[in-house]
Amino acid sequence: MKKIYYPILFFVIGELVYGCATSNSVLNSKTELNIASQKQEALNITTGSHASGSPSMGTNVTASSLTITSEEQDISDVFEHSLAPPALEKITAETDIPMVMNEKVQYFINYFSNEQHNIFAKWLERSEQYIPQMKKILKENGLPEDLVYMALIESGFNTHAISRSKACGPWQFIRSTARLYSLKVNWWVDERRNPEKSTLAAARYLKSLYDTFGSWYLAEAAYNAGPLKIMRAMQKQKTDNFWKLAEHRYLRKETRDYVPKLIAAAMIAKNPAAYGFTDLTYSKPVEYDEVVLHHQIDLHVAAKLAHTDYETIKKLNPELLRWATPPVPSYTLNIPAGTKQIFLAGLEKLPPAELFSYKRYVIKRGDTLYMIAREYGVPLHELRVMNHIRNVKELRPGHNIIIPVSPYAHKEVIAYNNRIKTVNAVYNTHTGSRYIYYRVKQGDTLWDIAQRFDVTISKIKYDNRLKGKLIKPNMILKIPKTLARED
Repeated sequence: MKKIYYPILFFVIGELVYGCATSNSVLNSKTELNIASQKQEALNITTGSHASGSPSMGTNVTASSLTITSEEQDISDVFEHSLAPPALEKITAETDIPMVMNEKVQYFINYFSNEQHNIFAKWLERSEQYIPQMKKILKENGLPEDLVYMALIESGFNTHAISRSKACGPWQFIRSTARLYSLKVNWWVDERRNPEKSTLAAARYLKSLYDTFGSWYLAEAAYNAGPLKIMRAMQKQKTDNFWKLAEHRYLRKETRDYVPKLIAAAMIAKNPAAYGFTDLTYSKPVEYDEVVLHHQIDLHVAAKLAHTDYETIKKLNPELLRWATPPVPSYTLNIPAGTKQIFLAGLEKLPPAELFSYKRYVIKRGDTLYMIAREYGVPLHELRVMNHIRNVKELRPGHNIIIPVSPYAHKEVIAYNNRIKTVNAVYNTHTGSRYIYYRVKQGDTLWDIAQRFDVTISKIKYDNRLKGKLIKPNMILKIPKTLARED
């Protein structure tokens, strides 16, 4: 029987991108174009779509003499039934994604409402900062607005959330998938943390998954596990019904639980009082002005121009990993709402040299670029790019290089007395020292400390001979200073 296996196979190759927390595959645009060309040559494909811009409910395909094996026939039969959403996926008046109540959904309703009540309450309170903007983006891309609750179970709407598999941001993208959907991830920025940009990427990804499976349940599961995993499960179990797939152990427990967890979370979020969440204090939606910059700017300088503080600027721009905007021709910076005019007025008066400055370092005998990079917590690659260094062997004592560190950071440092029992915040008077000392507080993590002092976790571990990431309260850590002033 000549069905639609081959276009599906081509799509699998072209979209070989595992789920946001599991994939390590990256596909460049040339590959996508080549595969699209192959599909067109092999088959005459007509894709159905809706004038409203909503996701396509399926594809109509005609094929000329193609032979398929019995194994290929199995997956072909499965996808023939996937061209329309299964009857079980009912849309209610209160929701625009399929809702169903079963034993698994009820389990997660009880779990969130009781065992995880405090944590889920915190997620709900934080959610209103981002839900209005995210829903708008989903709607503009023809997707159900209630898909926003995927970000609730993915990260609790935490822009800095990082999973064990290094997925990051509110939608928990891994690097390869993020880059495939045009999110920048480098030393300066991680756009997976940007609520607006990451939601747009998630919308594009979810739309492609729905167009593939014709089922929101399967699309949601594929977001977690990857489309290839779901396709193989459908072939193995010979069904396109998510709930039947979830009865078997081929899919990981995390994936089997993903859809019922999402349904439970959406039900609670839409009517929290009915599930015992009665004393919620919702955060206000994030509001900000945008300014387009054509020069790098230190965020401490930006904060002064906007009459606010450094922490506020960092919070409004969670994608920024450093103390400054990235070295790009144009960058849009978020500043507190209502401060745009005063910011731009102050910006016009400042010469470019005062917006951003690098530390100028003079190469000494015995220095290596690797040692300098480790000393200042800057990747070796970044130093080479910034200084146009092709061959490190060409560096000589007396040569100058620039190092990206902020002159505004860490004016107040940590010192300790001889008994190392108390630690106080004081101005460092020992200019010859390249380190400050920090006593770990309850709740501190290496990531928190690294962000506070603008150094890398690996640099802290290296200087303190830490093997793992475990730190304890009152532990004294040696932190490399990153002052950009000349001694």
